[in-house]
Amino acid sequence: MKIKYLFILFLLAAFAGYSFAQDGENQQKKRDFSNIKTKLSGRVLDTESEKPLESVNIQLYSMKDTNKLVKGIATSNDGTFALEGFRPGMYQLKISYIGYNTAVKNNLAFTPAEPEINLGDVKLKIGSEMVTAEIEVTAERNMMEMGVDKKVFNVDKDINSQSGSVTDVLKNIPSITVDSDGKISLRGSGNVRILLNGKPSGLLSSDPNAVLDQLPANTVERIEIINNPSAKYDPEGMAGIINIVLKKSASENKGYNYSLNLNAGTGDRYSLATGLAYKMGKVSLYGNYSLRLFHMNFNRDNDRFNFLSDSSYHLLSFSNSRNNMLGHMGTIGMDYDISKDAFLGLSLSYSNRDRSRSEKSDSKNFTLSGIPNNFYNSANSDDEKEYGVDANVNFRQNFGKKFQELNASFQFSNSFERNTENLNTYYTDIFGNPLSTNPVKLNDYTNEKFDSYTLQADYTHPLKEDTENKYKLKSKFEVGFRSVIRRTDNYYRAENYDYNVNQFVEDILLRNNFRYNEQVHAVYGTFENSYKKFGYQLGLRLEQSYTKSEQVESAANYENNYFSFFPSLFLKQGITSTIEAQLSFTRRINRPRLGFLNPFADRSDPQNIRIGNPYLKPEYINGVEVGLVKYLSTFALTGSTFYRITTDVITRFASMDSSGISTYTFKNLSEAKTYGVELIGTGSIAKWWSVNASASYFRTELSGNINGELDNSGYSWTAKMVSNMAIPNLFDVQLSYFYQGKNVSAQGYTDPMQSCDIAVKKDFLNKRMSIGFRISDIFNTQKFVIHSSTNTYSADMYHKRDSRAFFLTFNYKIGTDEKKQKRQKPREENQEQQEMEY
Repeated sequence: MKIKYLFILFLLAAFAGYSFAQDGENQQKKRDFSNIKTKLSGRVLDTESEKPLESVNIQLYSMKDTNKLVKGIATSNDGTFALEGFRPGMYQLKISYIGYNTAVKNNLAFTPAEPEINLGDVKLKIGSEMVTAEIEVTAERNMMEMGVDKKVFNVDKDINSQSGSVTDVLKNIPSITVDSDGKISLRGSGNVRILLNGKPSGLLSSDPNAVLDQLPANTVERIEIINNPSAKYDPEGMAGIINIVLKKSASENKGYNYSLNLNAGTGDRYSLATGLAYKMGKVSLYGNYSLRLFHMNFNRDNDRFNFLSDSSYHLLSFSNSRNNMLGHMGTIGMDYDISKDAFLGLSLSYSNRDRSRSEKSDSKNFTLSGIPNNFYNSANSDDEKEYGVDANVNFRQNFGKKFQELNASFQFSNSFERNTENLNTYYTDIFGNPLSTNPVKLNDYTNEKFDSYTLQADYTHPLKEDTENKYKLKSKFEVGFRSVIRRTDNYYRAENYDYNVNQFVEDILLRNNFRYNEQVHAVYGTFENSYKKFGYQLGLRLEQSYTKSEQVESAANYENNYFSFFPSLFLKQGITSTIEAQLSFTRRINRPRLGFLNPFADRSDPQNIRIGNPYLKPEYINGVEVGLVKYLSTFALTGSTFYRITTDVITRFASMDSSGISTYTFKNLSEAKTYGVELIGTGSIAKWWSVNASASYFRTELSGNINGELDNSGYSWTAKMVSNMAIPNLFDVQLSYFYQGKNVSAQGYTDPMQSCDIAVKKDFLNKRMSIGFRISDIFNTQKFVIHSSTNTYSADMYHKRDSRAFFLTFNYKIGTDEKKQKRQKPREENQEQQEMEY
């Protein structure tokens, strides 16, 4: 049996064995939480002298009945205390001492996944009042948090975020794979919707992979993975949603916060990120800026056989390229609390990316008998400049009824990209000597402009509150609408060098202007309810889409207007006190992008011609997922089975003629099926050691409609692990490993790939400053190999970049002392804070 099957069986057996063992233990203990070690600790100090207070009364009450004392203790001579041995749940804490104010903290949540809370230093002030703002919970978040409908990855817990890009962080997240070209896939599918702050962004409109590789990871607060989004979310994207939430760096209290990150790596790779925020009264101002200067070398090999031609039977090509990228990104914003119930937010983001590429290639053609036929080499260069703007207005209104809320937003996105490519081809003899001193020269120019307008509103109406937890709802419904208007204008022209007149002359036949307009108008509604341990959510989204594309030169117009509906269903059932089952069904859509639709023939590579298909239809995806969550004392295990069927699958289709020229276009397949299992484990092995591990095993089946030529199927699997070790009084170490098995496509498959990273970080000045060191792809194993074949040709493509690099990082942050600010608040503000937060 192959090692990959043994690995999967081992994970399944370990998961099942651990679960059954814990269930057996729970049965013996009457299925309670007595095996979970809860703990509440801290230290009590005098506000003025900051000396520890001895014999302070510490009392823990149930939130269901604040008159019921659960645990009590007095502080020791150094002011410390520790309460242990109580059940997980919601509690109220009171800290009182004769002659001092009484401090109260409500809604302390102890869960099987996070059973311990450290309050740090609690400072009491001389007086006789009850104050709630003095107690701060300092328990750290886990790297990965599991929600009902999403996984949340807290980026600040990933040491890679100190020196890497967002792409580097995505490599550590379960379900996500990133190949050597930076292409992002979710559960084996590259059709994933990527959002910034919960919204589509013009910054990601043209080349999202390049932008995410430019964006420093330390500008991101968290990344949310939603595999099966409900009807509330935009249904675009086959595999689900990756939502990247950026930091505002805004202070919660009056004062300022400032952060600075510098990072330098081998191979001329540098980045800078800085942010400043200031809060004064009801107004918060914030701004951040990042710069990324990156250089990357690539090697590509292509080995192709043409079964239709004897004279151009075998093509070998080798190329080396150097990519240079300089990117700037910045955001300014303002948050204004109009009143206690109304909020207004304004923000403006700008990006500027300058990317250049120089490439040298060598190509050789052989006949069927192996005789050299046609040799040539190329020296090409490419220069790309892109600008993008996002402007956002957000409004929130809370009504008189608790949890009743209206959120409205407007977004304008704009981007402009200018690309210039210079191609110089030299035909040579067998020894590489030029046959002519005059190379074939071609220049092509592409300008693309993108505009997007989005108007959205969401309303939440509560129906019934949770009597056991006043901060939750038992039932509610949500309604909303969303209208999006997108416009894209792509203009292309090319010119050949004419040696007769010694200048470039435009080729009119290669001129192309393609325009694409799209409107999507949607309304949705969801209803959510729960009874005891059972909960459900029903949703329905209706969308009307209008699309029109125009090829100006040929005066050709293409229209496709269609209506779509997207139901969703979520079920949740608590089986035992530590086991929860979940089931979900959603329907999604994947609309063809501009590059797939443009019917113009791109002949910049004479051996490989690319043509879009304006008649492409959107894909529809129906997905079902069944999951099981098992909470242990310091660990959480999640197992899920998923099934996804896609109709009218959009796939790249390659063909070859007798002269050896390949043509690539796009077609709709009949359907594709993907199904498999996924296991995720996250938690702590020891206080200083946390682990996030995952593995998925799935099968893909593709059914074509061209005489079975596009039928293909196969199994694949992925595994990754992130281990964080905080060695006391020394440094933090993070080790991450990723493996992806063989993956099938419509006309072939990709080889397995793997990588391993290590990072070390040392904190100084009470964690205000840190220095880090990271090595990416330690063993230099990242590569991308594609094998494809049809009845007319077979090809093997190898792609490798210099992925192994060493990085040195410096971080510094400074800001107003929040606890000091809270002590300076008037008594009335403390009382208002108590009403809002507790």
